[in-house]
Amino acid sequence: MNARCLLDDLRLLLNTRIGECPAAPDYGVPDLADLLHQFPSASPAFQQAIRAALARHAPHLRGLTIRPSPPAALIINATCDGAPLQLRVTLAHGRCDLS
Repeated sequence: MNARCLLDDLRLLLNTRIGECPAAPDYGVPDLADLLHQFPSASPAFQQAIRAALARHAPHLRGLTIRPSPPAALIINATCDGAPLQLRVTLAHGRCDLS
């Protein structure tokens, strides 16, 4: 899979709220806006929301690990088509930014 397409797909997934997509009601993540004000204690909830979304809608990511990266970010490590992948997911203003 093309790296840019993968990033675009993951960005869309992580910035869609569950219930916003009538064709796939479980697509996306819960509203994360309130979590930003609860960091670092909200990190486990943030991790779980991301992990669940990726497990449901990005099964091509293998060996998925997610770890906190203060102050309000997560590091995702996985492989995609055998290639290593590392993403930083930052929560800001209720949106996920991937880099």
